[in-house]
Amino acid sequence: MNFEQIKDKLEPVMDNQKLPIFINVPYELVEANIERVAGLGVGIEVYAENNILDGLNISDAKELGRKLRDSGIMCTAHAPFMDLSPGGYDEKIRTISKDKIKKAVEMAWQLNAISIVCHPGYNKWYFDGNVQLWLDNSVKTWTEVLGEAKGGPLVLLENIFEETPDTLIALFGYFKDKDLYFCFDSGHFNLFSAVPLEAWLVPLKNRIREMHLHDNHGKSDEHLPIGRGAFPFRELRVFVKQLTGIIYTSEFHSETHALESIKNLKEFLS
Repeated sequence: MNFEQIKDKLEPVMDNQKLPIFINVPYELVEANIERVAGLGVGIEVYAENNILDGLNISDAKELGRKLRDSGIMCTAHAPFMDLSPGGYDEKIRTISKDKIKKAVEMAWQLNAISIVCHPGYNKWYFDGNVQLWLDNSVKTWTEVLGEAKGGPLVLLENIFEETPDTLIALFGYFKDKDLYFCFDSGHFNLFSAVPLEAWLVPLKNRIREMHLHDNHGKSDEHLPIGRGAFPFRELRVFVKQLTGIIYTSEFHSETHALESIKNLKEFLS
């Protein structure tokens, strides 16, 4: 199945509750776990960390994508984020960041991934509150990334350190007629947001294409199963019921939480 077929089918498939939930798996661990993942009946979000990308053989990624398809496993992708600053002031750092993300998009192409999640990189402390500086440079970066992804994986930006959705709303405003979308991360919201859940979900509703759903107690990014922390999942569930065509990903970071995380996410969506 090619990208357009997947994207055309995404919304009706969700209506029929046939799109699997996804779990995050590092690129280097995917091939060894294909049989286990197939047995769980889930899809994979393939995470490519910075150093893996440097040595990535594109033909190997293409072969991995074939193996996933042959096993009936749908996939998405997650770009690297450590040390990267796609909206950064320093041109060399921004160029390195952009090139890393574009390499991740190339990987996503070869995997036949539906989407690729990226971190936008705004942090009020790094930028001393200078949102316009970050915006101007971000527009340059994401314009190139979208060019790399055109006709392929959907590009999504995920909330991280943002206390409000304002910077993301502003950035999406620059791309109002382009395929740049939002991935809502419940754990990051719980850690950093200074505004209520609806302040994020209502203005960004039409941009949401994916959610990373995990829990924490508001002190560290614990990546716990839904219901184990303090995130307001009951409130989110009311909103989710209004949506179609959304990719839901369980991002557990401990294998001991795998089965519970999958089970709880399925129950949350039922």
